[in-house]
Amino acid sequence: MSRTLNITTNTSKLNNQTLLAVVALIIAQIFWGTSYLFSEYALRVVPPATLVTIRLTVAAFILGLIALCSGKLVKIPWKIYRWFILAAFCELYIYFLCEAMALQRVNSMVTSVILSFIPLLTPLFTYYFLREKITIMSLVGIVISIVGALMVIIEKGEFAVDSFGVILLLIAMLAAVVYSLVIRKVPKEYNTLSVVFYMFCTALIFFVPTCLLTEWSEISTLATSSINEFFGALMSIVCLAITASCIAFLFYSYGVRIIGPNKASVFNNIQPVVTAFFAWMLFDTPMTWIKVAGIAILILGMFIAQKK
Repeated sequence: MSRTLNITTNTSKLNNQTLLAVVALIIAQIFWGTSYLFSEYALRVVPPATLVTIRLTVAAFILGLIALCSGKLVKIPWKIYRWFILAAFCELYIYFLCEAMALQRVNSMVTSVILSFIPLLTPLFTYYFLREKITIMSLVGIVISIVGALMVIIEKGEFAVDSFGVILLLIAMLAAVVYSLVIRKVPKEYNTLSVVFYMFCTALIFFVPTCLLTEWSEISTLATSSINEFFGALMSIVCLAITASCIAFLFYSYGVRIIGPNKASVFNNIQPVVTAFFAWMLFDTPMTWIKVAGIAILILGMFIAQKK
């Protein structure tokens, strides 16, 4: 009787943890999906490198404080830290800079749709460089997703988006894929909180000089912006740091620990939907039935590619 009660209790606890993990993953994707909108709004006032610099500074401070208070901040030896430098350069510097610059040319919905290909393209690169197995289902899913994406960004047989903006997003995708290969060099014994904190701090080494050398004239004119515009942009960046860089990261990490990385990655599929919905609601981004169908086909392809 006691053994049966213990099994029932453990099962109930497991179900509660799974439910919390699912909720946490959904919230994380909502924050990441809306992050493009916050960035698009802030870029009306703040230049791209400056935006990311402020975002990473706030996020690094918050995560560092959490790591110190929880006692999870660990030291990283130099032989491992060199991989942090390369990872921060790819994922944070190149990726975020290209994403921010692209958002000045391409709307948030298209940006989210294109960048959603990152988890789909990663297996192709891991197969080429690491000889990891890639399934036929993955290839079929990638092809279907490409069809869906083309339905979103092509209108009347022509690209409905800025070509250079798309190129910037493709560079961002490539940087993210390279990051996924480099980060494998970091031993799993280092907790994720410390890894992300150190990468944020390292990325600032690249971003601060970029701001001073390329955007100083724009930064110096921010004082001439209206108080409402500047305050709104600043609040958007702070929201980005708190929601997308801190809360979403912590929630997603929790979800991965409970249900595993493979199941957790499936939740990435809702991100383009979140972005498209809020872009339509808040920014009056045109939404045709073709685009809706394209997003649906894109998500279908993502599910097929990730099916185990």
